[in-house]
Amino acid sequence: MKLLKLENALKSLKDNKYHKLIIGASLKDLESIEFYSYCFTHAGADVIDISAFAHSVIAAKKGIKKALKENPTLNKPEIMLSVNISQDPHFRIVKLDKNSCTECEICIPTCPSESFFSAPQFTYNPDLCFGCSNCLDYCPEDALSFENWNPYNPNELNRLLEMGARSFEIHLSKDFESFREFYKAINLKNVLIESFSVGSELLSEEELIKAKEVILEEVYQRPGAKERIIIIQTDGIPQSGARIKNQEKDLKAIKNAEILINSFEGEIPNNLFIQIAGGVNDQSLFKAQALGVRINGVAIGSWIRNKIIDLDIQTAKDLSKKILKKSKFQAC
Repeated sequence: MKLLKLENALKSLKDNKYHKLIIGASLKDLESIEFYSYCFTHAGADVIDISAFAHSVIAAKKGIKKALKENPTLNKPEIMLSVNISQDPHFRIVKLDKNSCTECEICIPTCPSESFFSAPQFTYNPDLCFGCSNCLDYCPEDALSFENWNPYNPNELNRLLEMGARSFEIHLSKDFESFREFYKAINLKNVLIESFSVGSELLSEEELIKAKEVILEEVYQRPGAKERIIIIQTDGIPQSGARIKNQEKDLKAIKNAEILINSFEGEIPNNLFIQIAGGVNDQSLFKAQALGVRINGVAIGSWIRNKIIDLDIQTAKDLSKKILKKSKFQAC
């Protein structure tokens, strides 16, 4: 059975200690992807979430391989591809209008991913941007705006799944029919984990529950559904881990998880799990459980990346390990 291939991730989910570490749905810089994949593998991530591009898969596999070579006893994390079916805050990057930009460099210290830099001259690297929106509020010339990605092509996802990424995450909007069409086009032959992100500021409570119902209807009519891990991720405030400076930014994700869990009339299928994202940090899993919301795990993204981005690789690796160890230790 496929579930036997995911013994570590399945145990983490059943123990309510599952950790997905997010590199970013829009991050395309190869060096950064390899760096984060290396650190997150050493940290003990169950899954590493990356942008759905061929070069991203190659870079992630390179970072994972490097970590496993150093320590063969490490768990090998699954690579998860994040895809969108409509406009979504996770799938956008900042666009720079060079005609309006005066190179005042006010944007440089606002960017948690160091997309803007001044040496030897002012430069913007869009491959490093993950769409957090920090810089937009500071630009005095209105030279910065968002560029949204087009809906992802399921045929491209199928090609990447053949490259060795055996898991995916679909970010849902209110367009459930587009989701149905997209999902039906995915070849699930080699897929081990299916994840579906719902919530954030896009869906009302009623739409959140409807999204769950549509997901379950589509997933469990596909052959072999019970042999795969199914995760519903309740999103809170996207990319807020690196841009909102308070300790309550994860409460939206936790609340959405509570709504979703309480909406089940019978037992939740034994291969279906609930995980939160959006403003999540090393306290969020413990916080959710302390509030009585029995989630199975967390996805930590911009918060942990912001902690290690400026560190040398050894220090970044050690801090990543410390962060996950703390998060898992506190969990029930």
